[in-house]
Amino acid sequence: MANFELYAPIVRYWEGGYQNNPKDGGNFNSLGQLVGTNHGISARWYESVIGRPPTKADMMAITKAKAKELFRVYFWDAQGGNDINSQAIANTIIDHEINAGNGVKLAQECYNDWFKKPFEERLKEDDDFGDKTSAAINSVDPNRFVPLYNGYRERHYRTRSNSAEFIDGWLKRLKAFAIQNSTTISMFTVVAVATAGIILYRLTQ
Repeated sequence: MANFELYAPIVRYWEGGYQNNPKDGGNFNSLGQLVGTNHGISARWYESVIGRPPTKADMMAITKAKAKELFRVYFWDAQGGNDINSQAIANTIIDHEINAGNGVKLAQECYNDWFKKPFEERLKEDDDFGDKTSAAINSVDPNRFVPLYNGYRERHYRTRSNSAEFIDGWLKRLKAFAIQNSTTISMFTVVAVATAGIILYRLTQ
């Protein structure tokens, strides 16, 4: 089974310290105040944890240890990380859940489009890692799923309203992630299969 402690160094590497870029909507609380993001914890999301609009001081007080615990409880545990057999699959799904908020939904879409067996019922694309989603994801070949899934991640990033500002960083993170999780696959295969995932999505819209 996948282990959060093996994923934690990855998210720690990609999520830096405090920043308050006004072009990043996650840095604003519900009052419209620019209070920042710290160690990957956005002001908008942190508000749901503490039950009130966070201040700049609240955000700056978030430590690496606190951020790690929040990632474990609210993302890894809540979205089924411990129920996924493959560490590589768990890493990339939870990473997207943290970074973009719809990691499980994209996994459900990817499974339905590429792995669903004939006459098998489609997974409900609801971003909920229930028993059916768990069984489905644990039935796939990680070496095939990871690059396909990362194609869905890239498609999501390119459709974000602030893509022009942040796409280079997102794709750098995604490329490194694919290499880390798919070392048995050539880079040509990673790029080709991920591109196929994007093309399939576009053709079905």
